[in-house]
Amino acid sequence: MNLPFSKLEESKFPIKEAAVTFDTPQGNVPTDYKLIVREDTNKILSCMTNSYKVIDNSTLLDAALPRLEEMGAVLQETNIFGGGARCQWKFRFPDLKVKVDKGDYVNPTIHIKNSYDGFYEASAVAGAFRLICSNGLVIGYTFGKSSARHHIGSKKLEIDSIITDVVDSVVNIMKTDFPNLVETELNKKDTANLLTSFPSQYMEVAMRKMVGKPPKTYWDLLNVATWVATHQMDRKKEATHKFESDIYKKINNMATIARA
Repeated sequence: MNLPFSKLEESKFPIKEAAVTFDTPQGNVPTDYKLIVREDTNKILSCMTNSYKVIDNSTLLDAALPRLEEMGAVLQETNIFGGGARCQWKFRFPDLKVKVDKGDYVNPTIHIKNSYDGFYEASAVAGAFRLICSNGLVIGYTFGKSSARHHIGSKKLEIDSIITDVVDSVVNIMKTDFPNLVETELNKKDTANLLTSFPSQYMEVAMRKMVGKPPKTYWDLLNVATWVATHQMDRKKEATHKFESDIYKKINNMATIARA
């Protein structure tokens, strides 16, 4: 399901910085810290050092949207965690598709992240979306990222060029890595290795999925893992997105070793 770009407004709330001082008989003494405050709710999002550079969501998204729209992106998912301390947005490129198997295609995606508590750098992360699938799952393949540190003196975030670079790289990777996953026969030991990666409460459902239709290749194994992440795990939990983003790297490494 695609979301209207107006959905982004809920994460473009105003931010202010408030100096942290130490009260003494001689008056307030400055410290090396400041508070990052959400102005519309007066919620304190974090306490950071003065070297921390705020990159606000509005600046990030306003820089990204023109390039995203130009490239035909649609908004697929937006998530706000910690009352606004951390935000993620997922965009898909429906007009760009790469064949990975007979009758099976994927679209490139870009996951943009930002935080006010230092948990995320401002970043654009490459991923992929399963285009043709009986359950329409979103696949958390993550290939790499371009980012900017929240630090005074760090490089300027050239988000428009980052988006172009990330989309180009993900298309190239899908054309090379995905066929290898499809064509590499699964080493059964890797099935057990993957099961141990799941949070304990989801191991049983993953096992049932594999017993019902045993995976034969690493592509099959990847699809089992992403089905659990998208259909069983809570999409509003940060842990789900962390697990999902690690799936591709883990299984691709397994396939690389198996075909060596």
